[in-house]
Amino acid sequence: MREHFRFYRHRWFKVWIAMAALSAALIAMTEAVGNRAVMPAAFFYGAAAGPVGLLVAIHDRTGIGASVPGVTLVGMFLFGGGVALLLGGYFDALFIPDKHGPSILQVGWIEESAKALPLLLVALTGRHLTKAAGVALGLSCATGFAIMESMSYAWKNVDHAGAVNAGMVLFMRGLATPFSHLAWTGLICAVAFGAWQARGRIVITFSVAGAFVAAAVLHSLNDGLLTLDIPGPVRLLFLVVAAVSYWLFYRATRDLVPGAAAGPAAVPGLASRPYAS
Repeated sequence: MREHFRFYRHRWFKVWIAMAALSAALIAMTEAVGNRAVMPAAFFYGAAAGPVGLLVAIHDRTGIGASVPGVTLVGMFLFGGGVALLLGGYFDALFIPDKHGPSILQVGWIEESAKALPLLLVALTGRHLTKAAGVALGLSCATGFAIMESMSYAWKNVDHAGAVNAGMVLFMRGLATPFSHLAWTGLICAVAFGAWQARGRIVITFSVAGAFVAAAVLHSLNDGLLTLDIPGPVRLLFLVVAAVSYWLFYRATRDLVPGAAAGPAAVPGLASRPYAS
């Protein structure tokens, strides 16, 4: 318990506070001298502070960063997250015309499917088919998605309320996204890649389907509570959704420990039979 109260000593907190402070400093400079050229950097650091801080905390707890080559993780962050945002944005616009209506409850099913697709394509190659690698790749994809989505919200806000209010949007989303997008996709990957590693093949089990349904439902509940016209006290239930989301992710990854996550990135024999019907 004493160590929990000393969170300020941990690397994740130092990373989070440094990135958030840099974002705030860039926004302050923009307001002071009117140099809007630095706003993309301000938005990036603000959007990335929370997700990257959580990535550091998870790696320190599990060591999963050593399970996949760094260039692969960067590729999943850039292109997996980008493809997920492309698909999610398209189908969100197609099926959710009213962002403040009941159709918002479909968003979890759409966006979790969009984030899962790049990860499934990698899994089908038979490479990196271990639980540690799957969680690392899933978190990288979710981080890319969450950062770019947060930056888009900031850009929309800056046109209406100025750079300072856009910075506040980034700060609040930086607190929320680690316990939403990262937790949801991380949960799916922990259960799916864990099952695939144990079975030696890709197969949709009840546990894999259940993890996806849980993530999609929690995602939709989160967005519904934050956007639907409901009483203020009920809206605060999004904090419960965030807590449950991270608790499920933590339970699904508590068997991952530093050292055990490192090792071969592919399971022998999987490349020749990457999936099962």
